[in-house]
Amino acid sequence: MKITLRKLTIIIFLLIAIPFITLSRNVESINTGWEFVKSTTTIDTITNVLGWSQVTIPHTWNNMDAQSGNGFYAGTAWYRRKLDIGSDSINKRFYLKFEGVGQVADIYINGKLAGNHKGSYSAFCFDITRLVKHKGDNWLYVRVNNETNPALLPAENFLFTTFGGIYRSVSFITTEDVHITLLDNGATGVYIRQKDVSSDSATINIATKIENNTHFTKDIQIRTTIIDVKGIKVSETTKLFSVNPAGIRSYFNEHKLINPHLWNAKEDPYLYNVTISLIYEGKVIDELNQPLGVRTFSIDKQKGFILNGKPYRLYGVSRHQEREDYGNALTNEQHLEDIKLIMEVGATSIRFAHYQQSDYIYHLCDSLGIVCWAEIPFVGIWTGQETENAKQQLVELIRQNFNHPSIYVWGLHNEVGKPDGLFSGQLTVILNDVAKTEDPDRYTVSVTNQWWIKDHPVHFHADLQACNQYSGWYGGKAEELDKFINNWYKSTPDIPICISEYGAEGNPVHQTADMTPPAPLGKFFPETYQTYYHEKTWAILDKHPEVWASYIWNMFDFVCPLWDRGSMKGRNQKGLITYDRKLKKDCFYWYKANWSKEPVLYITGRRFNERDSLNDNFTVYCNFDKPTLEVNGKKLETVSSGLTPVHYVWNNVKLRKGKNKIKTYAKLNGKIITDSYEIEVR
Repeated sequence: MKITLRKLTIIIFLLIAIPFITLSRNVESINTGWEFVKSTTTIDTITNVLGWSQVTIPHTWNNMDAQSGNGFYAGTAWYRRKLDIGSDSINKRFYLKFEGVGQVADIYINGKLAGNHKGSYSAFCFDITRLVKHKGDNWLYVRVNNETNPALLPAENFLFTTFGGIYRSVSFITTEDVHITLLDNGATGVYIRQKDVSSDSATINIATKIENNTHFTKDIQIRTTIIDVKGIKVSETTKLFSVNPAGIRSYFNEHKLINPHLWNAKEDPYLYNVTISLIYEGKVIDELNQPLGVRTFSIDKQKGFILNGKPYRLYGVSRHQEREDYGNALTNEQHLEDIKLIMEVGATSIRFAHYQQSDYIYHLCDSLGIVCWAEIPFVGIWTGQETENAKQQLVELIRQNFNHPSIYVWGLHNEVGKPDGLFSGQLTVILNDVAKTEDPDRYTVSVTNQWWIKDHPVHFHADLQACNQYSGWYGGKAEELDKFINNWYKSTPDIPICISEYGAEGNPVHQTADMTPPAPLGKFFPETYQTYYHEKTWAILDKHPEVWASYIWNMFDFVCPLWDRGSMKGRNQKGLITYDRKLKKDCFYWYKANWSKEPVLYITGRRFNERDSLNDNFTVYCNFDKPTLEVNGKKLETVSSGLTPVHYVWNNVKLRKGKNKIKTYAKLNGKIITDSYEIEVR
């Protein structure tokens, strides 16, 4: 059941519909009708503040200033809206769920505090039943602050921006008194585990956390149903439990699947649907749906990532959840566009860096078969005060995303080795224990940029060790990556390695024929060198299947508000695609030609349209035929062997003063495919 982008419309409908198909639980989006104001006042005086403006969620107040490179507002702001409760809901329970608020949120109902949440990237939910009125207006106020705080992750804005605002969806949820809990760290309250998985059978254990807000024990039936993609019921169990009042408890159902259809990544991302129903006195009083992808995975020292018993190469990109003029306040349509571009380039995996991303994104990865790395924002620097918040964010990350089959690893930290790594190493030990307690079935991973110090105190505290390796950008040459990989396996043969980040900056305005590595903190970031770097680097990684995963940093350019590099303030330009998603750099087509099954014919250097030499080199990527190159209508016979089978190079091509027409063509299914552009020799 291979999913293509053409089927995304159906997938999106299902993803939106499935979580909300219930009989007694009502989930209402409340993304409209909000007002916003920047103010540092308190809840006692906020009603006296003037200057409110109307906004729609998702919203951030840093969508423009953060990308300016001239500083951005990090402080406090307020949101407010009315809530319509309705007199017919007097015996119901009421909850507010926020998918993401950057980064500290205080929630008030009718002037009273409903709860506080610290952390920009995870969801949270509060019970507001006792605070609402059934007659008259109910006012919801949200105080938001995005200042850095030594006790919160992340502790800085150097590597990326902590945008302020309610930048993901908000829901008003109504339930019965007895229901699947909504107060489990923002999670669904349902946990699906699988064991003894093979193509012959699989055991599926489903834990359901139930909340009974009455004063009486209730006899509740929990029915769990597994349905295949055709809508056919393949397994169902119903068990009766006595659910005590007060507290949240877990109840368990087990299924045995015979000849399960395995989730096999992009080749066959097969998903079952699990329906969990609570039944009281013959009525369904709560119901929830969750995805189930039955699969096994492991890491082999020689073969890399193993999926369902077979090697499966994990190569892909990292992704930040932001874009030009929107900041991180993205719609589902924009998230979908990003995933389409990642699918187009042919990636098999995504490292979601450096924080939890939208639940919608993980659903897309489940449905499209993209294998995911999810992590918390313990990144860059550490203060020694963030232990409790780091533990909280890790628990939220794992519980909220527990049922997504596309996730294979939990990331514990990224580049926290400086100045000495003593505290961050100790905290990583704690975080690894938290992760393995919460989820014994997935791997944990830590990421270092201090890889030349094998006994560094931050290393080897997680299941897996990964390295950010930028040979050819932050020093050295791109070719040295091969030496690094070989030396790693010589010195630590029992510790498989991942190249968790590699990349080079590329400003499409900058072009040069000189392949000398530019200064990484300088003002000149030629796209031509970025392309050269990626050609060399992927050609090396392609020959090392024992590297269990590799990730380009980054799929898209993004904001680093304190940077002033590459003639573009406030911007990291390592993306394969520009910040506005409008321009695919040459290196995008290099990876598409190597990774994707879609036909690619592409001449690099089209923005290097003014040159000085009458002799130059030209490169073509083609993954379906041996291409021909024509210069000014003349066919060139001599082509050099490339770094990979899709790589074709013509050296010392003679040009003429003035305009030159460069054209390539190749045959695909009996048709001639072409690509061309013009350059001028001065």
